[in-house]
Amino acid sequence: MRADPLHLETPLIESLALGRRLSRRVWLKMEALQPCGSFKARGIGFACQRHVADGRRRLVSSSGGNAGLALAYAGRRLGVPVTVVVPDTTTERARQLLRDEAAEVVVFGQSWQEAHEHAQTLLDADSAYIHPFDDPLIWEG
Repeated sequence: MRADPLHLETPLIESLALGRRLSRRVWLKMEALQPCGSFKARGIGFACQRHVADGRRRLVSSSGGNAGLALAYAGRRLGVPVTVVVPDTTTERARQLLRDEAAEVVVFGQSWQEAHEHAQTLLDADSAYIHPFDDPLIWEG
């Protein structure tokens, strides 16, 4: 399966200042231009597309940062509900960014590990858990 990707092909910009300091050409990959703000759109978007193509109708993850935003963006684009479990230490701004992408935000625990474990309890047969970093589908994307 290789549908149109959810991420943008971001530009490479040469940094003359860094190049001079390092005595070589330096190129910056402008992944901050992704709709969700980070490179996570690539791998997480791919994983979400694969799971939805396989019949999953809900996406769940645990993240208070870029992975959660990438998941929320992908879910919105794919038209499937998303639940992101965040630890209590996640800022209200980060929570609101997730909500702005139409994600359900569940606050649980004091650490990512606690949020991660709780997210697993929310799964059913129609759900896919998208690990924020440790998943071969993310690496493939």
